[in-house]
Amino acid sequence: MHLTEWELRRTGTLVPEPGILVLVCENPRVLEAVAQDGIPGWAVVCTSGEPNLVVDRLLVDLAAAGVELRYHGDLDWPGVAIANRAMMRYGARPWLMSAQDYLAGVSRSISGPALSGGEVEPGWDPDLGAAMRSHGRGVHEEAVLDTLLQAVRDDSP
Repeated sequence: MHLTEWELRRTGTLVPEPGILVLVCENPRVLEAVAQDGIPGWAVVCTSGEPNLVVDRLLVDLAAAGVELRYHGDLDWPGVAIANRAMMRYGARPWLMSAQDYLAGVSRSISGPALSGGEVEPGWDPDLGAAMRSHGRGVHEEAVLDTLLQAVRDDSP
């Protein structure tokens, strides 16, 4: 569901039941795919790019409640910048965002977009930044959606 600030104020802190994993993603297609698949044991928060004020408040509340946040986003320079901020601000854990994951994504989506804009060093994996510079291509979430969904299924509590 789309959450507004009014709904969040009315509802208060939204904290999943113990044992529920929270995937924080960048692309709404990931949220739709997890919902369509009906995978139990997961909640998904989609930032739709840079988190807006409502998403920020929700993620701050979840982090303060001790909820484990697993972050997956686009592997391009803007996506790495968003991921760095999510890890610093919310204590999110990078998930399927290593150099190895990037290389697997590049090999599957050779037509991925060329990297553009200023380079951003991934704070969680220096090898990832080197691999991205070497290949010069981005890997967006929708290009690795089947891999991401399989990992969600495999990690369901």
